[in-house]
Amino acid sequence: MPDTGHQFAGLHALTQSTLTFEQPLHERVRLLLRLEALLERFRSSSLAARDFDHHQALTVLVDIYALAGRVDVKRELMGEIERQIANLNRFAAQPGVDQERLALTMEGQRRLLARLEDQVGGLDHAVKDNEFYTSVRQRTALPGGACDFDLPIYHYWLSQPAAARAELLLEWFRPLESVAEAITQVLAFIRAAGQPRSVVAQDGYYEQGLDTSYAWQMLRVSIGSDEQCYPEISAGRQRFTVRFLDPGDFHDRPRIVSRDLPFQLSCCAI
Repeated sequence: MPDTGHQFAGLHALTQSTLTFEQPLHERVRLLLRLEALLERFRSSSLAARDFDHHQALTVLVDIYALAGRVDVKRELMGEIERQIANLNRFAAQPGVDQERLALTMEGQRRLLARLEDQVGGLDHAVKDNEFYTSVRQRTALPGGACDFDLPIYHYWLSQPAAARAELLLEWFRPLESVAEAITQVLAFIRAAGQPRSVVAQDGYYEQGLDTSYAWQMLRVSIGSDEQCYPEISAGRQRFTVRFLDPGDFHDRPRIVSRDLPFQLSCCAI
């Protein structure tokens, strides 16, 4: 069962020589993890100065808006935050809970919810009717479609000073700021809800049941980077398995690890 006594102890630090793999256990968390990865790529690329970096930032931004447009991301986030607040209320009466930290956490969640509620209009309003953005979105959907002879205006934009390009990128990103903050906080809260524990995969294989009375959100598997393997995680509603594979030289089919392998496992439920 979840270790509720550590809900507000913060994220548990793992050594820098550790690799962590995450497995979402339902579609909402899967969506948020995908958006988190795209947002991190956008931030990294948009802060750089080369034209190639800003090309990467813009193509990632196109992906973010495309993914956000498939579902109502704001509504999904608000639903998750409301659920987290309700669960936090239940923790208040439990012994050993840091009441001051709990109160600060709940207040932060309420402020985040209010910011999302106050955001008017669709997330894509900054780019929806922008002809330049639309032309880039359409051309980058094709392999090699953003060449200068296909899209001369894009070639011209990439020739502008880095500061001007960055300003436009941030203007188009601004409607996503509250969503990006909410994604970061929601996922941090989910991750902190799992207490890492040491387990062993016998002959590279581990299996465990899940108590269905809890709302499981995510599995986290951490291994030493010197183990030279990676996990494949398969999870259902009642049970999950972890199988470790050796990638070899990335030319041949990965091999199943046949040794006992210690790793850190976090089962995150809120």
